[in-house]
Amino acid sequence: WKQLAKPDCNPYDEYMNRRILILAVLFGVLISFGSCVNDDDDSTVSQEWKTYNEQQVRNASSSGYTARPSQSGNGSVYCKSITDVVPGDEPSIDRFPIFTDSVSVRYEGWFFRLDDTKYTFNTTEGDVNGIAVRTRVNSTNLVDGFATMLQNMKIDEQTEVCIPYLLGYGTLGSYSSGVQIIPGYTTLWYKIKLLNIYDEKKKEWVK
Repeated sequence: WKQLAKPDCNPYDEYMNRRILILAVLFGVLISFGSCVNDDDDSTVSQEWKTYNEQQVRNASSSGYTARPSQSGNGSVYCKSITDVVPGDEPSIDRFPIFTDSVSVRYEGWFFRLDDTKYTFNTTEGDVNGIAVRTRVNSTNLVDGFATMLQNMKIDEQTEVCIPYLLGYGTLGSYSSGVQIIPGYTTLWYKIKLLNIYDEKKKEWVK
């Protein structure tokens, strides 16, 4: 028998190659479509979240909360006096912490979800048993709005404060171990009691 010449392309291989190419194109189209849908959804959610949080600030500014401007010039926090953080003494010492002082505080921090439910992200109360936190007012661990509020409080004073996102965690939010805990554009809320002030110049700070 005369040996047949090997064809340049097997008809079955050519058929399979065409199928793979078609599937690849279809898959690419689906990925592109999915990306467009997700981008639109993310944009919608972000705008809704931003609007929802900005409205909270407007509500606070028009409902009995007092504006306290930040020294950074990025806006104001809005606060009102309360008594329910830690029952006890009324403010008696007419002294406010300055930026270089250190303080001890008890607090609760939260924000509101879109369904108006409260999410507490940090607190010294509850299971923590009311253990005070000591910190420097100019600590990089404090958001601008929290530091601003501390500088407008006296010892034993308690306050509820509304912090716009520009004085909070900004447009990016806050992360822990790569996981987002607080979304960008979030209005923060705190209840704070200032327990003591430590003068940095007098070396009153004790670690």
